[in-house]
Amino acid sequence: MAFSFVQITDHHLCDTESLLLQGYSPAYALRTVLRHIAEHVADHIDFIVTTGDIVDNASAISYGNACQMLQLQTTSQAPGPARMTLEGLQDFPLYFLPGNHDDRDHFFRQFFSDTPPMSWMNVSFQHKGIQFICLDWGPQGKAIAQPEMLAFLTRCLQNGQPSIILTHHHLVPFGIHWIDAFLPVAADSEAFWSILGAHQSQVLGIFSGHAHVTYERVVNGIPLFGLRSTAPQPVMQDEPLLCLQPPHYRLVTVQDTFLTTRIFEVPL
Repeated sequence: MAFSFVQITDHHLCDTESLLLQGYSPAYALRTVLRHIAEHVADHIDFIVTTGDIVDNASAISYGNACQMLQLQTTSQAPGPARMTLEGLQDFPLYFLPGNHDDRDHFFRQFFSDTPPMSWMNVSFQHKGIQFICLDWGPQGKAIAQPEMLAFLTRCLQNGQPSIILTHHHLVPFGIHWIDAFLPVAADSEAFWSILGAHQSQVLGIFSGHAHVTYERVVNGIPLFGLRSTAPQPVMQDEPLLCLQPPHYRLVTVQDTFLTTRIFEVPL
């Protein structure tokens, strides 16, 4: 059975909608992206997933602002779906992953109030015969493979279902030192890809954020997809520098066990 969903990522919302992040309005950008989704693809998708860094400086206030802005009807079960109403999206399903900017306690209390806070949110959900595996590489900027995460990934893949992996942290190098410094160490990366190597045929793709960059790669036969943030994006140079580019969202369509994607660029 065919279905589609949209990925968005790295919103870095502040304590109020009016606050700026280095001169940039993350709330305005997210609103504009959601309006574009509502006008162009909402009638053809089943849900939206955000792959982390919902807020910039994690606090009860910033998460409260996110919930208020999205008019969020929360759910007890992580990763959702919660239901949001904003910019033409009415009672729309939204799945949440935490990023390294997301405080796990505040994240769970605000979005999944009946789910006890987890140090790492490794969970899965099912949708029309596809298993979505949500992996958490931790609250640090650098990805760290906890044994619990690797064991969870192994258990999920042992059921033999076609699977899509969702993760905040990116997993491929860009050749830019300060971005590549966030990648997992070699031992963690090898352990992760070793597990996937035994189940390569059932992994349809891996979707991530964190780097604020849109890319498509194939590693060990598995497609990897990164996505430009709705917050400011980096200039691809050796020293950190942010710039203003139109944010992206990714439309993903699954037909049986075949996956296709399309990028939408949203003018601000």
